[in-house]
Amino acid sequence: MLVHLSLNDLIDYTDWERQKWHAWFRQHGAHVLKISAGPHGDGRFEIVGELVRHIFSAEKRYVERLSGRSLTDPASIPTDDVDALANRHRCSACMV
Repeated sequence: MLVHLSLNDLIDYTDWERQKWHAWFRQHGAHVLKISAGPHGDGRFEIVGELVRHIFSAEKRYVERLSGRSLTDPASIPTDDVDALANRHRCSACMV
């Protein structure tokens, strides 16, 4: 079976998925961003908020690279603020 997806389909999906996670984190509160990422990680992410920042930042940086823009420093994004994490990255796909 051959599936045809456009870039807009992928961008829409990514935005939809990000909105679901944003809603989930808002519903459960910012304290969940401070939960330990667990003992079996590789040491890069100590808390859930750091992992979420990494995921959203990677997406944003791909778009920045493809569009020739300067890269956002992920360290400038707080790991304990649901809205800052989601909103800082919400329009990343829109910049294509």
